[in-house]
Amino acid sequence: MKKIKDPIILGLVAGLIGNTAKLTGNIFNRYVLYKSETTYPEIAGGLFMSKKQRKRPVGKLVGAIADFSLGGILGIPIVYLLRYTGTDKAAIKGLGVGHFVWVIMYGTIGRGLGKTKGVFPLDAETNLSAFFNHSWYGLFAALTVSKLGDSSLFPEPTSRRQKNDSITNEMSNNS
Repeated sequence: MKKIKDPIILGLVAGLIGNTAKLTGNIFNRYVLYKSETTYPEIAGGLFMSKKQRKRPVGKLVGAIADFSLGGILGIPIVYLLRYTGTDKAAIKGLGVGHFVWVIMYGTIGRGLGKTKGVFPLDAETNLSAFFNHSWYGLFAALTVSKLGDSSLFPEPTSRRQKNDSITNEMSNNS
């Protein structure tokens, strides 16, 4: 299989795959388990329009475009994280990114938009569901990066160690 050499394209692809996993969990929790009071396209649509507008088919489309755009874009930093730290333990690193995104989206941005846009706050079950779904996002995105990324994007652990040692030596020589 041909690997992806461009880090931006790789990040977008990985982010879209991670977002698909996140949305699948969200749809399952919303319509099968009844553990979520909303979907991510509805939340993303709420950033652009009123609650009434985001329930319309065109509003749902705008929300889905916004959700997948954000998911794709957030895959790019995962490439650079794994490029700098290596693809070993990619699943754990991806989970960390997913949890970070969850805290930022629901904790920081969500609280600010809750008052102005009526998108947040959501109930405890919805937030817990979102935590797990964002875990899926990070996990799938990072594993996609490690599987589809060309090895030239990711330095070997020894070359990273040598690079870090040379930076440390350079810093101590300049002191």
